[in-house]
Amino acid sequence: MRNNKKNVKNKERSEEGNNKDKQRGKTFDKKKYRLQKYSNKYKISQWEERRKKAVLRGFYKELEKDRQNVAQTSSNFENTSKNTTEVTSTSKKKGHAFYKAKQEYQRKANEKKRRQEEAARTKAEREEALKRYKEKKIRNIKVLSQKTKKGQPVMKGRIEMLLEKIQRSVI
Repeated sequence: MRNNKKNVKNKERSEEGNNKDKQRGKTFDKKKYRLQKYSNKYKISQWEERRKKAVLRGFYKELEKDRQNVAQTSSNFENTSKNTTEVTSTSKKKGHAFYKAKQEYQRKANEKKRRQEEAARTKAEREEALKRYKEKKIRNIKVLSQKTKKGQPVMKGRIEMLLEKIQRSVI
């Protein structure tokens, strides 16, 4: 009888332990962790999933924009069709679209030309500034490298340089 009571108590304790394990949740899976942390294949698959989601997001965004554009153009089309017949409005619309495309192309070409001219102008300014800098540097080196017969530096040029610097800072 005593043995029977012990067995019942042990069984109850083991059942309580199992319930506690279930309550705690999942145990740490070291193999899974290591795969996620160090496996190149896992990282690539994660990247591919993110990329697919991004492409789908972009696709759905474009679809939404197209729907909005269709809705706007259809409402514009209805307004124009009230005034004229459908045949004339579609032909005008085609001509208008071509005209718009041509204007857009010209605008882009002009913008490109303007950017190229500005880039050339800034390049010329930069080259001119570099040229002035080099000339000034060479002149300063000549003045600072002048020596007397005994090898002492000539102070006249150095004092003139200091005077110029002071005058520039005052102005």
